[in-house]
Amino acid sequence: MYDLAIIGSGPAGLTAAIYAQRYNMKSIVFGDVMGGLMTENPFIENYPGFKLVDGAKLGKEMEEHAKGLGAELKMEKIKSVEKKGDSFELTSEWDTKITAKTVLIAHGLKHRKLGIRSENEFHGKGVSSCATCDGAFFKDNVVAVVGGGDSAGVAALILSEFASKVYVIYRRDKFFRMQSAYIKKMKENGKTEFIFSDEVVEILGKEKLEGVKLKTGKTLELGGLFIEIGFEPLIPFTTNFELDRDKRGFIKVGKNQATNIDGVFAAGDITDASNLFHQIATAVGEGSIAADSAYLFGLNQS
Repeated sequence: MYDLAIIGSGPAGLTAAIYAQRYNMKSIVFGDVMGGLMTENPFIENYPGFKLVDGAKLGKEMEEHAKGLGAELKMEKIKSVEKKGDSFELTSEWDTKITAKTVLIAHGLKHRKLGIRSENEFHGKGVSSCATCDGAFFKDNVVAVVGGGDSAGVAALILSEFASKVYVIYRRDKFFRMQSAYIKKMKENGKTEFIFSDEVVEILGKEKLEGVKLKTGKTLELGGLFIEIGFEPLIPFTTNFELDRDKRGFIKVGKNQATNIDGVFAAGDITDASNLFHQIATAVGEGSIAADSAYLFGLNQS
């Protein structure tokens, strides 16, 4: 019997594990990548205490911190959570079964897709949503990034280290959500060209990506297309209870990160908390609050 089972191994989940262990709670973390989406960003410049840190390095530090305090970490995805009396039974994709007194949902978000024809067909054949993972495969290629937020800016900067040219395609007439530091770096690197007020409407190619057609009718010959148009909430496991979610799908939580189900808490990007300001700092804050709330919940139940 675990005191706290954490679904998600990003900054919210790992922080919760750190705090849970300091409360002498027996905790376990399930996730497919320790550090979560943070590990895809090598240019983190707004996490307190670090002027510049690689997300993979920061994720590893958090992982080692939680592990060093005794948290159990499993590289497995959860496929079901069932409430059974005063406890919960979790089953993983590998049929690992554990029982826990409380559950924290902290698995973050999934990449949003363009929703156009052939997008799935060409994924992995020139279409990607992870510049950190795939950027090196496009050395000396012409590539494009679709999006206008921070993730698009980071992707373009990563790709500029490998590609001969990087287009950034954004449907609005200027960047509204991207940090000015990223825009400045893109303008200075000599490889980036902005295409505003346009959208990708068709992916061109036979066996692999060869280019894209834009809404204005223009076509671009490309070796790679990176889709960075944000994220959307997804609960990738089944439950025998129904969580309250807002109209966009984010899990509703109270100020103590509690959901509408007793014993179930949520933290990080998947919640409607922190004014939907999806940052590592806010995820860490929510994770620590959730662990504290789970501890207090356990005290009240005993």
